[in-house]
Amino acid sequence: STAPLLPHTSDPYTRPIDFVPTKTPYDPRHMLAGATLPDGSFVSGFFDKDSFKEYLGGWGKSVVAGRARLGGINVGVIAVETRLMEQRIPADPGNPESRES
Repeated sequence: STAPLLPHTSDPYTRPIDFVPTKTPYDPRHMLAGATLPDGSFVSGFFDKDSFKEYLGGWGKSVVAGRARLGGINVGVIAVETRLMEQRIPADPGNPESRES
């Protein structure tokens, strides 16, 4: 038997991905879904345009979870949000002058 036909999508799976990660912190949603720049141009992300839907946004602040389409195929995605990392240095119990920072 033959594979079922996929629904028509405007984003073929062979298209180039325009988003390029930087060494500075960035929003992983831009990598997944693409982003519109201030000049109005669109930078494509990993998944088909306008297909990414985030779920459980308030559940884990360091995780981005959702569903999207890749070349018309439904997929689930989990990405790590690194912009929210917070470093907390506990006070040294052996030093009375030490404070949590």
